[in-house]
Amino acid sequence: MSSFFQLFMAWGLLVVFVLVLYVVDKVNVIYTGYSQPELPKTYNDGLFGELSGKTLWDAMSGIPVPGSDANLVNSLKPHYEPVLRQHIEQVFMEGYTHGRSGTAGVPTNNRIIPTPRGSLESWLPMHHLASIYQAGVDFAAQNPEDALRIQQSLDQVTSMIYARLGLDLKEAYSATLLIYPEEDLEQTMLPPSDLEVPLAQMTAPTAMATEMAPAVAPAAQVAMPTVQPLTPDLEPSALQPDLSQLQAAATTAENMPHGAPVLAEEAKAVPA
Repeated sequence: MSSFFQLFMAWGLLVVFVLVLYVVDKVNVIYTGYSQPELPKTYNDGLFGELSGKTLWDAMSGIPVPGSDANLVNSLKPHYEPVLRQHIEQVFMEGYTHGRSGTAGVPTNNRIIPTPRGSLESWLPMHHLASIYQAGVDFAAQNPEDALRIQQSLDQVTSMIYARLGLDLKEAYSATLLIYPEEDLEQTMLPPSDLEVPLAQMTAPTAMATEMAPAVAPAAQVAMPTVQPLTPDLEPSALQPDLSQLQAAATTAENMPHGAPVLAEEAKAVPA
């Protein structure tokens, strides 16, 4: 009986020890999951292999890179052109945004560019980036006198980048980047002045003039004297009024005796 009890106690202690180990392991897993910060997922475009950042720029610009095949690099150039275009556009728009807010600074060489297969780190020389960034800052000033200079500067630096990489620049960057957003155009438009007279109020409509003509015509006929037709001897601008009534009135006044009273037609007799 004593041996059975000892065996039972041994098995019991073994089970408890296993349970303790299991619980400790679970606690450690839970603690590790909550204690480590959640790191953002990183993606990499596997098409370019180990080429990224400055190494990718060196390889695309013709500088030998250890471990890279020249034929492979040449075949990757058409896929690198969209990455380069995004990099240039982002730097220009960053300069434009900083110019609008008055916080112009210095751009960075490296930039993460999204691709259909993930993302890729791109790198450009600082002297090229500074010219592109400054073009965006100057374009934000919206000065018409600097438009030609900005266009020439942007097209020149982008042409140099493409020529160094051996890529064909099919469309100038000035044709797609030197366009103001709609919200900026709405902000630059000034409201009309209160003293400005609309064009519709300056010119009377023809329909209104036609409707008002019959109402004004009778008054004009009563107020204006009779006008004789033009004669060939007179100038086209001369008008001859009808003076026959005035001459008849003058003749009647001369024939009347001096001192005769002139009575009104509606005068009534004064009672005695």
